[in-house]
Amino acid sequence: MKPRNLFLISAVIASSIFSGGYVLAESQHITAAVRETKEAIIEGKQSMFSSFSEHTHNALDHTKEAIFEEKDPRGHLRTAKAHLVKAIKITKHTNHESRLMKGVREAEKALMHLKVANEQ
Repeated sequence: MKPRNLFLISAVIASSIFSGGYVLAESQHITAAVRETKEAIIEGKQSMFSSFSEHTHNALDHTKEAIFEEKDPRGHLRTAKAHLVKAIKITKHTNHESRLMKGVREAEKALMHLKVANEQ
């Protein structure tokens, strides 16, 4: 085999290995966003205001990272981000149970979109 062909074969193998690792890193952010959103929902339903806020912020950070790394062709990540931002705004600086429940509903909408994005 010619040295040029060996170089091309090794380049193709290396690129497939590295691109496969890159795809894995992308889906990890979506998976983390799903996990954090589920935790936020659980904490919100138990009236844990600060925990809800913390997990929602973490989910938003992971969603932003996933948007940055992926193309998001169907817009599910951006929609999830909008719902997470809305959940944070609704529950910011309050201890009202009704506003927390509205924030939980927004987090549930975000979770739905994150799950769809994770399946793609």
